[in-house]
Amino acid sequence: MLNFAEMDMVVSRTEQKKSRERLQLLAEPLANLSKKQMKNLPASEFFLDDLLQLNDITSHEARKRHVKRLGKLLAEENPHDIVEYLFRCTFSPEQQAKIESWQTRLNLQDENTLKQFTKSFFQSEFNTIKQLLVWVAYAKHTQDDELLEESENDLNTYIRQVAILSKNK
Repeated sequence: MLNFAEMDMVVSRTEQKKSRERLQLLAEPLANLSKKQMKNLPASEFFLDDLLQLNDITSHEARKRHVKRLGKLLAEENPHDIVEYLFRCTFSPEQQAKIESWQTRLNLQDENTLKQFTKSFFQSEFNTIKQLLVWVAYAKHTQDDELLEESENDLNTYIRQVAILSKNK
């Protein structure tokens, strides 16, 4: 059992930075969506316009800058909904079910499963997944339903992000 009284329950600056970087990396798969799929993307017109501009940029440095910009804009949108939509567009229903099963399989006390997850999805990080599971456990411990829902959404979104980013690599 975890002793939450002795734990510092603050998301580190490193974890915040990694989260922003994952959002930036999603710009490429988002830009690869078809125009029809982009129209259904749960994002603002402003974001969609910037996303469409990415396809017109050929300079490596300019593209890199624009991807960073899209990552920042994505953070201002609802990343959970956008990642969910991209996940549904990227994987078949069978693949989705297999990936979603990780949500229930991952357990703070089972480090072998955590290691197996990080091997299956090379973009994932052991410490990040462990931290997300600590937040879920903390929310359950404090019986904070709002925090529990948010923590589970963060875990769910993380699993989908690393699955998308690890695909075809």
